[in-house]
Amino acid sequence: MLSVARLAVIALALFPVLPVAAAPAADIAVQVQGSLHPLYEARQFAPLWLGDDGRPTARAAQALQLVAQAADDALDPADYQLVALQQQHDRLAQHAGSDSEQAAFDLALSRTLARYLEHLSIGRVAPRSVGLDIDLAPQLARLPQHLQQVLTAGDLPAAVATVRPQLPPYAALRQLLPAYRALAAQHPHGPALPPLPGRKLEPGQPWPGLAALADWLTILGDLPAGTPLPAVYDGALVEAVKRFQARHALASDGVIGKQTYEVLQVPLPARVRQIELAMERLRWMDDHVVQGRYLVINIPQFTLWAYTPAADGPQVALTMPVVVGIAGKNETPVMTKTLSSLVFSPYWNVPRSIATKEIIPKLRKDPAYLVHEDMELVGSNGVHGSHAGPDEINGIIMGDYRIRQRPGEKNALGGLKFVFPNDDNIYMHDTPSKRLFAKDRRDFSHGCVRLGNPMGLALFALQTQGEWDEAKVNAKIAASTDQHLALKERMPVLLMYFTANVADDGSALFPQDIYQQDATLAAALNDHAQ
Repeated sequence: MLSVARLAVIALALFPVLPVAAAPAADIAVQVQGSLHPLYEARQFAPLWLGDDGRPTARAAQALQLVAQAADDALDPADYQLVALQQQHDRLAQHAGSDSEQAAFDLALSRTLARYLEHLSIGRVAPRSVGLDIDLAPQLARLPQHLQQVLTAGDLPAAVATVRPQLPPYAALRQLLPAYRALAAQHPHGPALPPLPGRKLEPGQPWPGLAALADWLTILGDLPAGTPLPAVYDGALVEAVKRFQARHALASDGVIGKQTYEVLQVPLPARVRQIELAMERLRWMDDHVVQGRYLVINIPQFTLWAYTPAADGPQVALTMPVVVGIAGKNETPVMTKTLSSLVFSPYWNVPRSIATKEIIPKLRKDPAYLVHEDMELVGSNGVHGSHAGPDEINGIIMGDYRIRQRPGEKNALGGLKFVFPNDDNIYMHDTPSKRLFAKDRRDFSHGCVRLGNPMGLALFALQTQGEWDEAKVNAKIAASTDQHLALKERMPVLLMYFTANVADDGSALFPQDIYQQDATLAAALNDHAQ
């Protein structure tokens, strides 16, 4: 974190030493505290938002207008006491007022900007208050610098823009938010759909809800306006349902079953809230680390993106489906870490929890289970073999033995493992269970991230590390020996969780809240507002 002395040096570099002025400076000097103190001290406590005549400057009006537009960033203008500030501004604009009134306004506006910038850059709710182990220390350390940049900027809107989260989903969601707010204002309730005919509605069936369904899909943009209403559920209406299902991470088969029926009836104000929650979560991520190439995984969307820098902003170089941890059991944690190494033909060191809860029951039924699965016991004296009688089972329970799976076709990690050190022992890896990537909902792992295209990610990670191609990677894997390769380029890996996103064509995506985290965050934000 920047020291008070360092902030003073920065401010002095930006401002000439001003003569001790008019009396507002004396009042400011007595009242100013915290991170604002070095900024004012460098100016000999001269006001930031008042002219020589004691009246608010154009910058003051601009600052108030920026904070009044906080809702554009899914913030609440009510957090910033704007009514009182505007009244102070207007009184001083008509009549300069006393020195104490001038000082009170100047400090109040600076404090309001400081609060607004904190909310904009790191959020209103601390992630640990909602059960997420995310360290905000790097962002907190940069807050004084953000404050100094904005409060002293000639171009306030441009300075504020640099404080917003820089990850690509944020800007896209910020553009989407007003459109969904307008839709929600026009259509605050979900569609009045009659019950399904039996358990589901399939193409070719009649249904009295076709008109209401078509109207709703037209509102959402999934059905072109003016599309003729079919006599039965068919044609363009089925295709519109498929588009709706794809946007909501449902099986896009055009069949309206229980889940699609329920998701269709989610009211638009709830979708607005999802966008706002996603923007809040994006503030928690330390986007300062994503200056070069980096990886983003959105857990509920079951998707990984690899980004490369470009003149007009980060560009997606690679996208792939992923499998994440089982909801309610082995949930993949949110984190920002650094990809450090690649392992070819890795051993799978079975976590103790899996060994005791899952493998020991199988060994009691079949002592040769480890043999069938190409697994072996490893103790303090090395490899013990694959036989697991009562003594070995007891040794596993007591921690004398651990289980590992040898490289090969049966290995749960496949041919490639991607390591980003963390306390949860989470990593990305290949998998022999390719069939799972065909499913729409993909929370099947013990917490690690299984990759739909591990070769593509390996080549992306190795792009700056000499001459690597698919044949060379495959040759390393075929050697069937656990080989670790340290990566020269350490790229950030951001494991994230947001239930609103924007597709490449600008359409809204609302993945299912598989870990049931939205209600917790929404409640925390409501508590903050009270």
